[in-house]
Amino acid sequence: MKWHEKVRIVLYVWWLDLKSLPGKVKRRIWNKHILLRWHRLWIRKDEFHRSLDMDDAAMLEMNEQERKKYLADLVRRREIAHQRDFAKC
Repeated sequence: MKWHEKVRIVLYVWWLDLKSLPGKVKRRIWNKHILLRWHRLWIRKDEFHRSLDMDDAAMLEMNEQERKKYLADLVRRREIAHQRDFAKC
């Protein structure tokens, strides 16, 4: 394999990585920060509200400690929503 073919392969792989960059940036900024903080503003009265669904896109960008914190908070918010939903009946 000649050097220019190797350079071509490296540039192609680099291009593929850059091509997915906008999706990573969106997940990191929108899903991981803005959307999760928005859902934490208030806990819904309906336990089946979409804000209480697990956000897989946000979890892709989290490290292990952030995932544990996110899941604990999600369970807490679901429990509160369940109690509110149960109190309505």
